[in-house]
This record gives sequence, structure tokens and C-alpha cells, in this order.
Amino acid sequence: MTSSATHPARLPGPSGPPLVGRQIAFLRDPLGFLTRAHRDYGDLVALPLNGGRVVAAFGAAEVAAVYAGLGEHVEISGGGGINLRAHDEIQGRGPLNSTGAEHAAYRKICHRALGQHSLAAYSTVAVEETERLLRRWRPGQVVDLVPEITALTRRIFKVYMFGADVSETAPDADAAVDLYIDLMESTVRRLATTFVPIEIPGLAQRRRLRNATSAIDELVTGLVNPARGGPPRHSLAQALLAELERAELPPDPRLVREFMLQLHFAGLTSLASALIWALLLLALHPAATAEALAELSGATGGRIPRPEDVKALPYLEAVLNETMRLYPAAAWEFKQTIRATDVGGHLLPAGTTLMLAPWVTQRAERSFADPLTFAPGRFVGRDDYPPGAFEPWGTGERSCIGKMLARNAFRSVVGGIIQRYRLDLAPGQRIEPHPGLLGTRMLPRPGVRVVLSDQDGDTGREVTVVHGSVIGARPGPAGRT
Repeated sequence: MTSSATHPARLPGPSGPPLVGRQIAFLRDPLGFLTRAHRDYGDLVALPLNGGRVVAAFGAAEVAAVYAGLGEHVEISGGGGINLRAHDEIQGRGPLNSTGAEHAAYRKICHRALGQHSLAAYSTVAVEETERLLRRWRPGQVVDLVPEITALTRRIFKVYMFGADVSETAPDADAAVDLYIDLMESTVRRLATTFVPIEIPGLAQRRRLRNATSAIDELVTGLVNPARGGPPRHSLAQALLAELERAELPPDPRLVREFMLQLHFAGLTSLASALIWALLLLALHPAATAEALAELSGATGGRIPRPEDVKALPYLEAVLNETMRLYPAAAWEFKQTIRATDVGGHLLPAGTTLMLAPWVTQRAERSFADPLTFAPGRFVGRDDYPPGAFEPWGTGERSCIGKMLARNAFRSVVGGIIQRYRLDLAPGQRIEPHPGLLGTRMLPRPGVRVVLSDQDGDTGREVTVVHGSVIGARPGPAGRT
């Protein structure tokens, strides 16, 4: 370890005027900006962003050093300068935005609630809701995968949260979950609702949010009191209530609601993104689809995959890994040093804002041969990539506690869809990756329109040409490399 602290300004990186820095260039093309910063300045770069210096850890070893310091030397950061209150009305309390002993306690409660019984319940819901979607779709229909799959993942998690479909029995609670997710996905609306004291329709919605969350609290209260009746099956709300009791904490419906909504948002973001990108990549790469179909045919005989099929579906698991390597749910995220921390041979002082950028790190040629190629086979039978090179679920005390739920749902949804339907891309599309303002939700924009056909196993057809910078598309004039 170096003996003296390295001020971020002394690290290599692009220059920029005071306060503004390179913010405009970053906002205009964040993915290209980060890719070029790594190419031009190396694995540890000082970026003039958010009114100061953000230290971007691009290299695998640098990322591993940041993860190794989580908890003792490094903690979460609310957007690298775009900080909300620690427990704002939208996020509430939970494992996503807590630190220290509070985070450890909350994580333990949620981890236990997401145990084997919950895993089985969630997987059952994922199979049922996938089957419902497939019954609604028809051959010849043109669908946009972005809203279709996003709605599917919302339904899966809402049924799992409450143990029943509450869209009819408790429509206010159902709408409340949708409002929460909509606010979390819109940075502008989220900031307005948090800081603007008046109601502005379509923007600041503090009163609507309070009314909505009260509806969820009422539903959870019904689970606290068995005399009022409970859901017909296991629910996440019940599991969290049981774990609160186990931790000798009061059965607080508000705390249960805040835990559920944080888990909902985190799971929805990563699962929906992975599903949409995987289906797009498979549509663009028929050879990979053929291999996945052959594996599914031998393992499931045409039915929707279930958790017990995991060992028989290594290639489908590899499709998930390769999808998340190329298109991570979060293109970048921020951390902050709480003590002097060694990263890449530089002792960064406490208070340094750190950026991790999976979009860059997971496309590095030093870790992955032909990194801009969709090649799921690279993950079959191999998990020995350098530490920090591929961490789609995070690691250590900040790793994704719901990753087993997401992986099982991925196999059910993707396996179910590609066995039932061939997804032919509609012609005339230009598709680009879009990370959102804070980099937390990577999705193809403006959407992914596909024509549904009965799956006949013929993967030799010519793939419809789509334009854009997506892997497998035909590069357009503004495509990124």
C-alpha cells in the first residue's frame, strides 16, 4: 500500500472547466464517454463530473479492490453527488440505502425471508405468469418486448409480494406498487416528489405516494392479524413479518412495505433488463437460439423450466451470464470511501467518490476474448475469470440477495418463450442501449418489436436486419463501438 494519500486531481483523466467539468459530454453519451475515458487514460481515471472529481475504477483489479473494501473502507453513495435523503419517502428504509449495523440487520432479515420456501413460491409464480403471457400472445402478433416483459416482471413480483393477484382484490395496493416503481425509474419525478413540497401533477406526487403507500400498509396489516384473513399461498410479506419477529422487532407494516418495495425495484431492474436483452440477442443470433432449444428439448420436453432443471440447463445459464456481461442492469454505480482506501496502488482519501462501470469493465479484452461478440459458450463450464472482471450480482455484503430468484425466473421466462414462439425482429428498427440518467436501468431504446411465430425449430432463416450499436445489429452512422 502506498504511504501517502493520492488526491483524485492527481490521477490521469480528461480536463474540464470548474463546476461544469465534462458533465455535458457525459450526459450526451455516457456509455461512449466512459469507454473513451478507459481507452485514453487507463484503469483508474479521475473524471470531472458532478461538480468535482469522480474516480472511475475501470480495471478488474481496481474493481476487486473497491469490492474488498465494502463495509470497512467503502460504502454506497447516492448518485455521486445527486444525493437523496438517507430515508426519503420513496426509498424508505431497507438494504439498498442503509449502511453499517443497520444494513447488516436489514440484509439478514431480507436474506432469511428470501430463503428456500420463498424461492419455491417465487419460481411457481414465474412459471404461472409466463404461461399466462404465452396464452395471451398469438402467432402473427407484433409485440414490443420492453413493455411486455417489464409488465410480466411486475406481475410476478406483485403476486409474490402479497401471495395473490391483488389487481382485483386490492386495486389501490396494486396501483401503489406501480406508482412507486414509476417514481424510482424517473429521476426527475423522484427528485421532485422528494424535495418539492407541493403536488404537481405528473411530476411531484408526494400526496399520491402517501395515499398509495397507506393502501399497501393496510394490506400488510391484514397479514399481521390472521383473523382478517391471509393470502392463499406463501408471500414475501408474510416471510418478512416472520423474520421481524425472529429478530425481536415489532411487526411494522410500514417497514415490511419498505423492504418489499426496495426488493421489488432491485429485482425488477435486473431481471427485466436481462430478459429483454437476452431475447433480443437470441433473436439476432440464431445459432445460440438453436443450442438453447436443443438443451431445453432434452431437459424439459417443451414445458417451462423449473428450478429443479438448473443442472440440465448450463447453456441457458450461460446465456444469462453473457447477456449480463454485455448489458449489465446498471451501466455504472457510485460508492464512496469512508476511510483511506488503496485502489490500484493509489491511497484514495476518505470522502472520495468512486464509480464502478460494468459497461466498461465487462467488455475488456484482457478478461474476455472477442469481448464485443455474443458468445454464451464462454461461460459454459468456466467461472475462473479474474476477480472484479465479471460481478453481475455484486460481491460481499452488497451482493444481490435475490439473485437465485432472478436466475430461476430468467430460465422460466426465456426458456418458456423461445420454446413456444420464434421471435422475428420487425424490419426497419434502430435499437440503441440506453442506461437512463443515473445508469441504473439499461434498456434497448426505443423498444424491441418482434413478430411472433410458432416455434418450428428452424433457426436457419436469415435474420431481419436492424440498425444500431447493439451486438449483432448493423452499425448505423451514430453507433458506438
